[in-house]
Amino acid sequence: MDSEKALTPSSEGSLALARVKTEIVEKGIKFVFVEYCDAHGIQRIRVVPADVFVECSSKGFMMTGMSLLRLPMRDVPPTPELPYTISYGNFRFLPDLVTFKAVPWMKDVASVIVDPYHMGGGCVGFSPRHVARVQVERLKKYGFQIFSSLEYEFAVLDGKTLTPVHKDVYGHQFQQYLQVWDYLAEIYDNLQKMGLRAEQIDSEGGYGLYEFPIKPSLGLQAGDDGFWLKKTVREVSKLRGYFASFSSKPFTETCSASGHFNHSLRDLSGKMLFYDDNDSDKMSKTMRHWLAGLIHHAPAMVIIGCPTASCIRRFIHPNRVTSLYSNWGIDNRTCSFRVKDHATENTYIENRIFGAGCNPYLALAANIAAGLDGVINELPLPKMIEGDGNSAENVLSGARRFTGKLCDAIKALEQDTVLCDALGRDFIEPYLNVKRHECVKEIEAIESGDSEFYDREYLPFL
Repeated sequence: MDSEKALTPSSEGSLALARVKTEIVEKGIKFVFVEYCDAHGIQRIRVVPADVFVECSSKGFMMTGMSLLRLPMRDVPPTPELPYTISYGNFRFLPDLVTFKAVPWMKDVASVIVDPYHMGGGCVGFSPRHVARVQVERLKKYGFQIFSSLEYEFAVLDGKTLTPVHKDVYGHQFQQYLQVWDYLAEIYDNLQKMGLRAEQIDSEGGYGLYEFPIKPSLGLQAGDDGFWLKKTVREVSKLRGYFASFSSKPFTETCSASGHFNHSLRDLSGKMLFYDDNDSDKMSKTMRHWLAGLIHHAPAMVIIGCPTASCIRRFIHPNRVTSLYSNWGIDNRTCSFRVKDHATENTYIENRIFGAGCNPYLALAANIAAGLDGVINELPLPKMIEGDGNSAENVLSGARRFTGKLCDAIKALEQDTVLCDALGRDFIEPYLNVKRHECVKEIEAIESGDSEFYDREYLPFL
């Protein structure tokens, strides 16, 4: 929906509101959580009585805009680093009534995703959901739809001590499931009730690390799915006495928590576009150019895929399947982009740069912007990697290394004018200002010998 339609009641909006009213009565909803996702993928909430929600749904809810750009530890850069209206003004947050859901783990409560608008009209340009929506619509203009899903891993920690529930470094072992089985089953049940189909429950090779891969969705729905998954896991965990951390690098001595972005393209009729049975690698021309775009813009995507000083440490303290270079391979976990070419309906790309701390909407937007540039300009695909993508003999000429330094990741995005222009300067400039502020705080912590900086400022919030 564009900004004008969003502020004007429509027949579609009236039907959605009628459904919401019916659901409120039938399910005895007393309170509605109006929620949005900040730049770091953290949900921000205001609780509204159900009758007030119905009354104000067309007018929206006045809330501060600064929370969209808060750092995980709730810090906000001082003005004039952020525009005045972001730091101190209100926005009108309008509910997307299609997203209204009863919350199964809380009695009498429903939730709805809201989008921020300027008081005079027009969607706020640095809203992550708006940034994703623009890219999804832009993709359609070229005749494409994106079919995607994020694989969010998370560390299960004791709710009081923030210590992991286990320290097994080998995944997929029976005891890792057994010791928290009721809790894992409860998350699964609630994901199903929230409309998310988890395809499996994984224990990963890291301290307290688990994953619920969900089925992919078309367009903006995939971003919403990522938001609902994080909300479900976080809140169910809290009620069970656990803390679920989506920090991409919660513990330096063990595996990272990933947020791999799996995706493929379809045309507007739904036909899959990545598979070509006549190609030696079963990859279509469209897929090759799209993948070339991802590789070309990979360094600029790091600060979006691993958005904090803590998250980006996954490249400083890598495990054996953390790719450190912008490269690709077929079913190769040591590459940044893992191509899976199994069949017509199951050929897709796994972007392995992204960590669990990423915002689902920005992940969607960045991948579209990068891939589409490859298709539009028919970028050539570099040579495929066979074997260890990080080994000296496999580091191809021109392959760029991810240093794991926040300042380098900021510079890479600053210098990528294509990605910056696609995502919009209204988003890029405030976002980079926040990252620069965060970089200063990290440097100060390192120079002062603050060994608790990452655990204190990130682990309890992401």
